Amino acid sequence: MKISGSAVAGLALLACCAINSSSAFVPLHTVTTSSTSTCTTNKLWSTTVKSGVEISPLNGADVGAAELDKNARTTSIEAGDINAATLEARRKAADYLSQYQGQSGAALVYSKLVEHGVTVVNGYSGGAVLPLLDQFHKKHPRHTKEKPASIQWITNSNEGNAGYIGEGYAKALPIKEGDKHKPVGVVVATSGPGVTNLITPLQDGLCDGVPMVVLCGQAATVAPPDAFQSAPAVALTEPCTKWSYQIKSAAEIPYVMEYAFYMARNGRPGPVFVDLPKDLQNQVLDQNLLQDFIDTNFHSNTPADYQFVRMKPRQRPDGTLFQSIFLGAEKGGLTTKQDRGLPFDVVYSDDLELPYKLEAVANPISDDPSADTHHADHHPTGKIVYTGRDGQNPEIVTKEGSLKDGALLDQLVTLIGRAKKPIIIAGQGCNDAAKELQEVAEILQIPVTTTLHALGCFDERHPLALNMMGMHGHPTPNYLVQESDLILCVGSRFDDRITGRMSDFAPEAKAAEQEGRGGVIHVDIRYTEKGKQVPPTYFVHSTGKAFLQTLRDKIKETTINPTTQAWLQRKAQLQQDFPVKVPEFPALDVPSEDGTTTVKKTPMSAQSVIAEMDRQLLAKEGEMDNSIFTTGVGIHQMVAAQLITWTQPRQMISSGSLGTMGVSLGYSIGAKLANWLKRVVSVDGDGSFNMSFTELKTVAEEKIPVKLLILDNESQMMVEYWQKLFQGGRLLAVRNSMNPDYGMLAGSFGIKSIFCDHQEDLEAKMNEFLYEDIDEPVLFHVKIERTPCLPLVAPGQPLDDMILEDYYREFDASAAPS
Repeated sequence: MKISGSAVAGLALLACCAINSSSAFVPLHTVTTSSTSTCTTNKLWSTTVKSGVEISPLNGADVGAAELDKNARTTSIEAGDINAATLEARRKAADYLSQYQGQSGAALVYSKLVEHGVTVVNGYSGGAVLPLLDQFHKKHPRHTKEKPASIQWITNSNEGNAGYIGEGYAKALPIKEGDKHKPVGVVVATSGPGVTNLITPLQDGLCDGVPMVVLCGQAATVAPPDAFQSAPAVALTEPCTKWSYQIKSAAEIPYVMEYAFYMARNGRPGPVFVDLPKDLQNQVLDQNLLQDFIDTNFHSNTPADYQFVRMKPRQRPDGTLFQSIFLGAEKGGLTTKQDRGLPFDVVYSDDLELPYKLEAVANPISDDPSADTHHADHHPTGKIVYTGRDGQNPEIVTKEGSLKDGALLDQLVTLIGRAKKPIIIAGQGCNDAAKELQEVAEILQIPVTTTLHALGCFDERHPLALNMMGMHGHPTPNYLVQESDLILCVGSRFDDRITGRMSDFAPEAKAAEQEGRGGVIHVDIRYTEKGKQVPPTYFVHSTGKAFLQTLRDKIKETTINPTTQAWLQRKAQLQQDFPVKVPEFPALDVPSEDGTTTVKKTPMSAQSVIAEMDRQLLAKEGEMDNSIFTTGVGIHQMVAAQLITWTQPRQMISSGSLGTMGVSLGYSIGAKLANWLKRVVSVDGDGSFNMSFTELKTVAEEKIPVKLLILDNESQMMVEYWQKLFQGGRLLAVRNSMNPDYGMLAGSFGIKSIFCDHQEDLEAKMNEFLYEDIDEPVLFHVKIERTPCLPLVAPGQPLDDMILEDYYREFDASAAPS
């Protein structure tokens, strides 16, 4: 009979079949298609062996795809035969691998990079990675006149900067509708110090959700212990990646690379690391290696503890069962994280060169996301979870619904429509949904504030724009978030830098929730973010784009008359009363160059320089839209976030959660490689720039026309200000008394430089910096005074308790920010 009932029963039946067929390892050549199982349920499996094709006990994986009906391979299999289903999964796995037969491990890696649309790779050389490195050479035999090398290789000054360039590329590469591949930054380096130098970029990428695939050489598997430049690369990188793995055989490389790219790009993006022993880079995928790989990994009783590739029974979204090609570890260990596997299947495509594709398979929508949070974090279900009172019932209840339709969606839309003081917090998850975000905000007349990584997803020239919120955010959004009766947070994880003291965050929304007139709606792609920081009234497990599209369409069907006029008047008044101020200084009389007279020179602040750059870019139509900005970490970073008028998604490229100094130059190179026709400006401080200026070598060598603005106050001013607030003004390790001559430094690499040390010259020199020598790199060295970046949310205080003026105030030293 046809299976019906719960998925649990079906999977239990599958386990029964597996046990009855064999409890020990079954080599490929012993698998038969005669049904000896005691299970008789029909249509248990969702794959079909074409009728009339003889599957003998000996042909196994050698039964080619050409002998099977490609359109029938994804329908259903009769008789619930565990052996037949296993054989079918093994055959698919072999078909997929056979496409790459004859290639070395290094060639396989390169082939998968091409397959995934990679066009730029940054890195550094080393002995353990030479086989892979050779694949990028334009004269390598794999490249021909008819099919030349399609990946641009760029050599960097060190592996750390290569990582930052990869991050900048991935952060800035635009995602367009219909694009076959999502952005990803790829970095190649050697073993040992090559790996350890990449730890900071990997952690930076993990904290900020940056899709990266990092490939490093490793000492050969036959090398003695403690061999030259060997290091426990996987153990080192596992805590700072979404997935880290060392290759065990060239045969698994196609699977490893697919999983690596999938993990990097999907769910909340992030970095993955693949360790490549040198001998396996040279190992060739021949028929014997392929057969051995299939025999070892694809049988009913593959141990799941540390096995990367294996079969595992799973359900498709339509509820049918199948033997998945399961990638990732189940139990975890020293080199794998627990419960971090995902089901895939081989599907047939129209690609003549590579007809077999490996695709991830989502669980049925009816499944409980909390049962497999790793799966849920990579396959958003569109579920809505309500936690609160049910009408007049004082007890807290939990209800579930769907974005597709239903009462819970209607209730959510009604709540938004009734709110008197709603606000949208747009996070990084809105960068792909700028159009939908604006439409929703305009229809409902809701003001929008953004996080650091979302700057530009809502054009700040729009009358509903609130600018950035948080620790160094504009005062108005901080006040409004605290006063709001309904917070709609889309694609942000409520980082501590935007909430202030968590216990005092959003008091009015919490009160409105109790009274049934508001609350917090949190939309996130990761199910594990539900209630992690802020308990939501409604949690929506969705991408920002899918949610905003659904909300837009729903409110267009509904008659909603916005009641936010008084709220918007409050916004306008706050913006008038609490602007971000630009420090000004009196002009000084200083001797002229020839010493015969005195001239007026007005000192500058970081704020005055950024404000002038912003003014000039806005003065010419389209110039701001055509600009991307990168920053290091410090006062210059927050001033840029405050005072640049952000107009486009992915326009601000910065290190957020980790706060990594020294990234701006690398980010700018990566951003320019991803957006060659756009102006890319690196806004950096002297402290940050000093950490990575060796990458000027790459700028000069590759003729990358980035614009480098250095705001030089000879200080790590952000930390210096904290020392004034919390350590009694005892300054230590925050002054840069011996900065280089940045003009001479640039000149040594053949890069043009400009210098400015007073306000009177700033306008002309800023114009030269922005609009002359468009196709050449330029370094602009600007001397500024030491000024703090205000406002600053008082550490350990609520979001609306801000330091607005630079004056002394008592603080608890234990509340000093990190």
